[in-house]
Amino acid sequence: MRIALPRIAGIVALAMLGTAAPIAVTQAESALCMDCLRVRVGPPTVVRGPFPDELDATFTALKLADGSFRGFSANGATYAIEGISLWDMGGERRAVMQPGEPDKENECGRWLTSTTRMGGAVLGFVHQESICDYGPQGQTDKTMAIASSADDGLTWTDLGTVLSGPDAPRKGTISGEGDCALVDGMDAFLYAYCLRNSDWQTIVARAPASDPTDWHKFNDGTWNEPGLDGAATAIGFFGPAAAYLQDLAQVATVTTDPWFGGVRLSLSADKVSFVDLDEPLLTIDGSDWNRPAASDLVAYATMLNPYNGSNIVNQHFLLSYVYVPPGKGFESRYLVQQEVSLSLEDEPLSAQVGMALARWSDPARKIYVTSTGPLTGDRQAYQQDTVVAHMLTRPPEGVASIKFAECSSNAPGHLDQVLVEDGYCSAGYVRERSAGWLYAAEQKGSVPVYRCHAGAEQTHFASSAADCEGLGDMDFLLGYGLAP
Repeated sequence: MRIALPRIAGIVALAMLGTAAPIAVTQAESALCMDCLRVRVGPPTVVRGPFPDELDATFTALKLADGSFRGFSANGATYAIEGISLWDMGGERRAVMQPGEPDKENECGRWLTSTTRMGGAVLGFVHQESICDYGPQGQTDKTMAIASSADDGLTWTDLGTVLSGPDAPRKGTISGEGDCALVDGMDAFLYAYCLRNSDWQTIVARAPASDPTDWHKFNDGTWNEPGLDGAATAIGFFGPAAAYLQDLAQVATVTTDPWFGGVRLSLSADKVSFVDLDEPLLTIDGSDWNRPAASDLVAYATMLNPYNGSNIVNQHFLLSYVYVPPGKGFESRYLVQQEVSLSLEDEPLSAQVGMALARWSDPARKIYVTSTGPLTGDRQAYQQDTVVAHMLTRPPEGVASIKFAECSSNAPGHLDQVLVEDGYCSAGYVRERSAGWLYAAEQKGSVPVYRCHAGAEQTHFASSAADCEGLGDMDFLLGYGLAP
């Protein structure tokens, strides 16, 4: 499996950095008031999976002439999936890229990571791997290629390798540069944000939009280093997923960062110096690639335009990522999408990010699940009932708050999921994941969140109404969330 051992090595490297000092993140002066951004993240929806042999890269998509969409998922080979919208990506797949010949740069596989329309063609950015010695003390080497398609991604012409690292492959290491996102910078250049395996930092390169095979890396303040084997300045730990936020004229990156506590959003006006939003878009417990693990895994996060599938987005976009549930291995990979809305307020906000606490129901059994996370496995059949509130993704400064966890019963044949203060799962219940934070007392713009119980069905749920909307009886007030 391509992702497991390389990413374990990366997490170990970052863990060593984390124990010595905070991860260095480049900050930039910007006219944009980052503290004035208001972010609301909608409920997660599983749109594909589970798969044991797919969903091993960022998801990318194209809108077709008839209004339908073609999505691309990859794991060694790249597959195309047809659907009427980006929410309809659960259909059959067909291979559109295959691994190359032995001893070639793409002998282990070709992962399509980004697509962009240029004139009458589609350009694809392709992650490549060679030396397929996966395993302990093994090695692999990563590069990036450009490909072109005249039929919306069903067949591809390889235009050649355009990015490679200066480090030579050697036993027991992952070498090269890859996992890149291709972004149209709206300034006559294409930009690539890539993972450098020697130090697990992000680098950036660019090419003229008029010649997408002519790449140069950003190094020591200039764009003079060649794309092939050239040196590059590390711009920080921002991950390889990027988009262009058109309304704000910013390049945006989204990064799964366990030391930050979630999925981090960073913005850059000059395309090389990034400023972080102080609060995660999503709360996570960890980022463990050694599966199965007690925590869930959010990986390969990216931003998509819901109207055309591109990574040129406005202040309403889709956060798309690969998800592995708690206790599961890579045989249980799901594609998840969440709507995100941004607005720029007139003054800084005390709490910027709200993450939807959604209530889901099984109508046949009248069983409820209230969660900020994706519903997988048997719970995929549940229907969304309502958004109770938006939870905070980290504790607010200067205001009392309570962290909550989601716990589920392990009684055979009966699911009961409940929100509890973190650390206090009852006997017979198992902690699944962190749900987020609620204010301990009412705040301006907040709504109450009650824990409710339907006795006949023996199911717990949450509601913003003291009468539990007539669905059961109120147990007690949990706290206060941001109004939906």
